[in-house]
Amino acid sequence: MRRGGSAYRYQQVWENLTARAPEHLRIAHSRRQTAQQLLTDLAAQPPESWIAQIQKGGEPFRSQDLFDLLLETCQGALPFEPLRAFEVSKAAVEVGRLLASAGAENPQTLLPAAPVLEEALLCRALCLNSHALRLLGQREHAEAALTRAACFLGDPSARGFYGQALGLLRWDQGREEEAVAFLHHAGRRYRELGDVGEEAKCAALLGLLYLRYDDGAEWQQAESALLRAQSGMDCQQRPWLAAQAQLALARCQALRGRRSEARALRQSVRSLYPSVPTEDDLAALHWLEAQIAQDLEELEGAGTLLDSARRSFVARGCLPEATLTTLQLGWIRARQGRGEETSVLSDELTRVFGMVKGFDVSSRALQCLARETARRSLKGKSLAYPKLFLSFRVRGVFPRPIPFV
Repeated sequence: MRRGGSAYRYQQVWENLTARAPEHLRIAHSRRQTAQQLLTDLAAQPPESWIAQIQKGGEPFRSQDLFDLLLETCQGALPFEPLRAFEVSKAAVEVGRLLASAGAENPQTLLPAAPVLEEALLCRALCLNSHALRLLGQREHAEAALTRAACFLGDPSARGFYGQALGLLRWDQGREEEAVAFLHHAGRRYRELGDVGEEAKCAALLGLLYLRYDDGAEWQQAESALLRAQSGMDCQQRPWLAAQAQLALARCQALRGRRSEARALRQSVRSLYPSVPTEDDLAALHWLEAQIAQDLEELEGAGTLLDSARRSFVARGCLPEATLTTLQLGWIRARQGRGEETSVLSDELTRVFGMVKGFDVSSRALQCLARETARRSLKGKSLAYPKLFLSFRVRGVFPRPIPFV
């Protein structure tokens, strides 16, 4: 495991302070160093051997400091390396199990911790395990991890973290009304705790979820949630979510006829793009920005952005996203009087995905677009295909999971 930035900063601070630190701080520092060495030794072995090593290792592995380090490492890996995060989270859950079954803490190896705090941390470990499994596409196993986590909800922070995790899983599963309920619940728990950043994150996710509905009443709720998120969102810590939330707010403004505000906000969001971590995340931003341009009747700009997002989704084998962006781009080209290009787009999708499970859903949607293009019946807003992702899920083909934020 690579040493994370937080662990490195911790080491620097302690090197400066240890010489004059009180005895209990020196002891805490010594425990942290011991835990770091255990983590290093564990990482030197294949991940499939970690659980056995923890179980055979005895008392040294019954360490709150090791547990904390594993949680830090897992959370740091989740946005980019879900498989590594999964392996680390399994180790964290096992160490947490040993701590929970200890009966009494050993003051030589553990910092004092109230039982409710241990419950909250074990809940977090299981939720992180669930996030990793969700990002790996293993939704049933993710559900099982959250079922275990539900046994450790004695603390508001645990209930908030659990609500977020379950809300995102329900969103990925297409159970969006349940996702809204769980994200609302998580936001309330963080409000109780005074955790502005986490409450803002829940509000941003709610706004993005509401915006998926094809209903003016939901757009109003989306705008309300996104405005709440603005004041507490940390753009540096979560650039992708901040950019998504601000673009979603710009879309709400465009849909409600506030064109100048929408254009100004859309333009300002681009300063966050260099901080967005992956090409997949950037493609999702281009897709949302294209929808704003489309709502503003800026069809040329919308087409350019959709083409960029579409190429990324095709290259990465994301059939649902590639299909929907193809349909939206075809609709725009038809409105521009370039309807002949829609068949070229359809042919490319067929060539890449024609033998892939779920392409029958894409094929039916492409045929619908071709009929409407031939009838020149494309008016007003774009073909929304609000049920398209549901059709893919019924066929066992899932859209890309919502990132860990």
